[in-house]
This record gives sequence, C-alpha cells and structure tokens, in this order.
Amino acid sequence: MQTNIEQVATMIRALPLEDFGKLREVVDLEEQAKREKEEKSNWRIERYKKARKWLDENSEKYMNQWVCLEGDKLIAHSADGRDLYQKAKEIGIEIPFIHHIVEEKYPFGGW
Repeated sequence: MQTNIEQVATMIRALPLEDFGKLREVVDLEEQAKREKEEKSNWRIERYKKARKWLDENSEKYMNQWVCLEGDKLIAHSADGRDLYQKAKEIGIEIPFIHHIVEEKYPFGGW
C-alpha cells in the first residue's frame, strides 16, 4: 500500500508538539540533500557540455591521444589512458573526464 500526502498529513497532525521540531529537522535535511543532488547533477551536465564543445573544436589537434578535460579546459593528454587517469586522480580531480580521440570511420548515418 502506498502512502499519500493526506495520510502523511494525518500522521503529522497526530504527533505530540515536542516532535514537530524533530520533524522540521528531518524535512530540512531531506530538502537540503535533494537540492545538493540536483546541483551536482546540473554541474555534471554543464561540465559534460563544455567538454563536448572542446572536443568538437580541438579533436584534430589531439588525434589518437587520450585527453583529460575539466569542463572546457585541457588538463593533460597522453597516448596512455590509464596513465592519464592516474595523473588526473593524483592532482585531485575526483571524477576525471577522460576521452580517447580517434578518427570516426563513418561520419554519417544511413545505408
């Protein structure tokens, strides 16, 4: 059985007065956690869009290389992706955006 908002409201109304402060804390913490999650998600999307734009504009210069990007900034590049990943972690990038640039064999779709 799924709980709906009316059932929750009824349970809240039945709480003793001293529990309202605790309830407010729980609701505030949940709201903060959800906002932080949404902000982090938005940040990742924007970071990816910037990286994608950089790749579209600069891929020819780094053909057959691995690149590490932070948004639209090139952090480093290497022929060895594993080495590049380790370097990115060492300099403090929590989730490195690493991409291997290779020539696309089929630049268009269709038959």
